[in-house]
Amino acid sequence: MAFNFRHGVLAGGFWLAGSALGQELQQSPRYESEAYLGVRYRDTTMVSDQFHRRGHAHTARLQLGWLQAIGSHWAVYAEMTGLWSLFGREYDDTSGRVTDYPSEADPPGKELSNAWLGYRDRHAEIRIGRQYIRLDNERFFARNGWRQHPQSFDGFSSRWQLTPTTVLRYDWLGQVHRTVGGDFFDRDQRRWHLQAHVLHVEQGLPLGVLSAYVYLIRNTTRAVNSMRLRGLDWSGQASPDQGRSQFSWLAVLARQDSYGNSPRHFDLAYHQFELNYGLKTITARMGEEVLGGDGRTGFNIAYGAGHPFDGWVGVFSIPVNGLRDRYAGLHGEFGGSRCSWQLVYHHFDAAHGHSAYGHELDAGILAQWTSRFSTELQYGHYQGRNFSHDQHKLWLVLEYRYGRQTL
Repeated sequence: MAFNFRHGVLAGGFWLAGSALGQELQQSPRYESEAYLGVRYRDTTMVSDQFHRRGHAHTARLQLGWLQAIGSHWAVYAEMTGLWSLFGREYDDTSGRVTDYPSEADPPGKELSNAWLGYRDRHAEIRIGRQYIRLDNERFFARNGWRQHPQSFDGFSSRWQLTPTTVLRYDWLGQVHRTVGGDFFDRDQRRWHLQAHVLHVEQGLPLGVLSAYVYLIRNTTRAVNSMRLRGLDWSGQASPDQGRSQFSWLAVLARQDSYGNSPRHFDLAYHQFELNYGLKTITARMGEEVLGGDGRTGFNIAYGAGHPFDGWVGVFSIPVNGLRDRYAGLHGEFGGSRCSWQLVYHHFDAAHGHSAYGHELDAGILAQWTSRFSTELQYGHYQGRNFSHDQHKLWLVLEYRYGRQTL
């Protein structure tokens, strides 16, 4: 019942991510040389009550990667990403141009998105260099795959298979290359210097996977993004009737407070609870995510994914009073699992106080025509009531992949 819009909501699939690392270390200890080519075209149509003009963003991304094995367990990987705006720029790409169009944060540019040396065997995996960092459901650390420019980190990462059911991860991160791309006009927006320690433990249980983590992040470029984050995740799935149906769940409890050179003093709570119940071709989901706020500071998700959470339209930078997102939806498959669809409703209000933040309806369909070519259609309609402007967006994505991207 694992449904997954690759660049949208990770509904129905993300709870398996916790055990994927251990399986990878045990089943694929050797590197093999291979090339990767990825081409993605996205057409975005944007309508907002704030602007008189309708926005159109036509962007094309090209990614070229090469993994070179060195013996059985060593490898080097390099990947370039280029993004071009086609047919004019009838949208605000956040690059500082004066425009009266709605925004889609995909400015043109080119960058070296990966460049690392790695070692892997059945018990450990180590990488040094520029790489993607993805943890759990990617809320707190992600490559932000929905954006045309991926987010990557410079540093050292290590994962250790301590027992068949226990995986320890430690990363030291010195820099983050953000989703505005390597040619963005503001250097302090395209690249942040960090002193970050990431400690993460996964433990397989008789029922599900439990993850515990501590992230200590000192940001020397933008001190407001310095923080300490501690959390626990429990995820799993079960079938009570020999596979005819399936339950799955996710429970996340976390706390974020000021750390290092942070100019703000805060102590904020986070939780997410989600339940899924699925039959053969359709699954229902419901849940709640709460990002804390104290009236002065909102929960910080500067290094994580946004689009798969709190609505596709992307209205929210987390308000100072926090954000509560109650959501429910359906997703499923047809056409012999070659096509997936989903429908999700979000109701937003403040985590601190009684302010209403509106609601959003998201709908999407993904068709995997061949092993290399797919098309995706997403639509999000946000109604802000008195909090923000009403707006909606429609995305058409065409994607071709050759080879396997090394993540």
